[in-house]
Amino acid sequence: MVNVKDYVSRPVQDIIGAIFAEQKGLMEKYHEIEKGNGLVVYEPPLNLQLMTHQLRIKDFAWRITEELGEALEALEDTPDYAHMEEEIADALHFLTELSIMVGHDPGKQVSMEELYDTAGEAMEPTAFRANNLACLTYRVGVVVTRLAVTMNCLKNKPWKQSQMMTDTLYFNINLAKTWIAFIQLCIVAEISPTDLYDLYSRKRQVNQFRQRSRY
Repeated sequence: MVNVKDYVSRPVQDIIGAIFAEQKGLMEKYHEIEKGNGLVVYEPPLNLQLMTHQLRIKDFAWRITEELGEALEALEDTPDYAHMEEEIADALHFLTELSIMVGHDPGKQVSMEELYDTAGEAMEPTAFRANNLACLTYRVGVVVTRLAVTMNCLKNKPWKQSQMMTDTLYFNINLAKTWIAFIQLCIVAEISPTDLYDLYSRKRQVNQFRQRSRY
């Protein structure tokens, strides 16, 4: 089976810009596939006020959470750090796509290297910084917590008969915090900005192969 080991990536200057640009191309094809599978797909930018669009956004929040759970599972029993890194790359794909869907692009303000600097400065000096299951579990918990708080800004539930306006500023503030938490996870996992793009790029190529081969 084709996997990330079968591909190589090329160096880029603007890492976060490249990730967002490449994800836009990847998601267009996946939208066609999802529509073919009967899902309702809304083209970006999604409307944060609409319940149906909120459900789509929350679907991607769960996809991120699931990939991070798989990353931790890779460290149970016999730790497989390469597999863990691949699952983190999968989570990055979904986090990037979610951000594209809502029009949130951290790369418009800072580079990936600057994002790493900001995330590192916000971390505790010593606690929970070892590259092991306990510390990574804590870091995943922080990402999921920030993601959950972000999703809780979207109040229009299918079972509610009254609808509430979304505070878009608060939503974007918390999504930015989710990105910081995700980068902190990468720092603890010893994934540098260059490593992160390499992981993303190689997994993107795997996904493009899967698209072509109707996997």
